[in-house]
Amino acid sequence: MPWICRLFLATFSISMMGCASPAPIRLINWNTYHLFDHQKHKAAATQWLAEQAPTIAAFQEMLHLDETQFQELALTWGHEHAVMHKESGYPVALSSSKPITVVERRTKGFHHGYLHARTHGFDIFVVHFWPGKIHEAEHIARLAQQLADDGHAVLIVGDFNAEIRHDEAYLQAHGHLGTVVDGQRSFDYRITDAFLDAGFVDVTHQHTPDANYTFGSPALIPRWRKDMADVHTARRRIDYILVDANTAARVRHADVVTDDLSVGLWSDHYPVRTQLTETR
Repeated sequence: MPWICRLFLATFSISMMGCASPAPIRLINWNTYHLFDHQKHKAAATQWLAEQAPTIAAFQEMLHLDETQFQELALTWGHEHAVMHKESGYPVALSSSKPITVVERRTKGFHHGYLHARTHGFDIFVVHFWPGKIHEAEHIARLAQQLADDGHAVLIVGDFNAEIRHDEAYLQAHGHLGTVVDGQRSFDYRITDAFLDAGFVDVTHQHTPDANYTFGSPALIPRWRKDMADVHTARRRIDYILVDANTAARVRHADVVTDDLSVGLWSDHYPVRTQLTETR
């Protein structure tokens, strides 16, 4: 091959490498139900996580572990970086394929507390709210909004223990919970409204609007629910991935995995996923 052709091919290859699309960011958020029913399903669940190959994973109810043990567990799904916000009660946790910088581990003034950390260019709040404690959501919404206003890419992920007004039609149609006054059923959306009012986007609703539940799986039987008909009465969406408006434009997909032959047996919450484009 003439040298000029080899030079052209080499230059073209380098050019194409420079134009290659960045790898996507795959995020999974999952309330693990006391670490997959007190570790009963830990092996199956961690194998599933490994098959998903997430870039970032956020968890709630990571019981039975200290941070060192969580770091060892995260290696099973390919993450060399992992942190927890506490090692007692109901910890939240975060793992990543890149280093994690912890900004804040907060427990004071909160029922469970939260973790604020940075990885892959995101400010991530991993939360587990207590129902009705509106101040918890309002506090994090203020912090998150300030970060977004300053140009940070912000994710708020976790178990919010609260419905969202996007699901009003589903909730009314299925007669779920809420408060009934004079025959009218209403829901307390203040926890999720704190973030919607601050401009954050519910990516599951944006990309899969018919995904109406993240909680209420066969794992509730028999301790909490007697059968699947009873489980269905509990089904609603209370786990979310919320992102700032600029980051929402990078989201390519979001859904809830509601497979009752796998994840639905391992936790009473279903994993929520999203995929975003990486920044250069």
